[in-house]
Amino acid sequence: MGIPQTIFLILVVTACMITAGCVQASGSNPVSTVAPATSVPAREPAMPISAAVATITPRQVVTVIRYISLPRDLKDSELLFSLQVPAEWNVSTWRLVNADTSDYRTEPGAGTVFSITSYSGSRSREQEYRERFRQWSPAPVESTATINDIRFDRFESSANGNTTVAYLANTNSANERGYASVLVFVARDSNRFEREDLERVVSSFRYFTVRSAGTISGEEIPHYDLSGKSVSAKAGGVAITDSSDWDTAESGSSDAAPSSGSSSAGDSSGSGHCK
Repeated sequence: MGIPQTIFLILVVTACMITAGCVQASGSNPVSTVAPATSVPAREPAMPISAAVATITPRQVVTVIRYISLPRDLKDSELLFSLQVPAEWNVSTWRLVNADTSDYRTEPGAGTVFSITSYSGSRSREQEYRERFRQWSPAPVESTATINDIRFDRFESSANGNTTVAYLANTNSANERGYASVLVFVARDSNRFEREDLERVVSSFRYFTVRSAGTISGEEIPHYDLSGKSVSAKAGGVAITDSSDWDTAESGSSDAAPSSGSSSAGDSSGSGHCK
């Protein structure tokens, strides 16, 4: 190899070394990255949270205890009717002492909350009872009802804290012996169950035939015959005179149900409630 070519190679190598040194110096310089400044907002001091305390006032609860009396099946084989009453009732049938006609009163006590009058059915007698009820004060609300195939005209009047209801059987619905019936009760408005219980007694009322009398279930209602005697007799708390309590008194008056709050009627013998 000639000298000039050797010199040329030396120059090339030298140039390469110089160039590499510049690149290395340039690449060895650290690159500084400046992070963007972030501002953290100042945190406000926590405010105290006041919890509202709910005031609960206990509500008074009134418990109504209702005593349901055991039912008692009764029948009257002479007047051909049966019904179901509270077991406490001591029911008797009396012949009314004013009678030219054979009228009977069935009830658990004198002036009590419930009674049945059995009379020889006729159009004139039916109208007579109807007119009596229409004289109540205030005038009664009239409607009709059919109970166990017996058609009744119904009369209802309320006054002085009592409600008086009468069911007047239609003469066409008289039983086999010709007796028609009038069912009357007086319920105290202050006793929330009394009217319901007395309506239940009414709904159990039914007629039966002479032939079926021996097969009808229930205790026989005792009869006391006072015909022809102008007396006021008592037996089992019953006193029968020649007029009905609901005939002569205004509906709902104190005379219409004088003992509805006593031990002979009302809760112990009438509706059987505990208040």
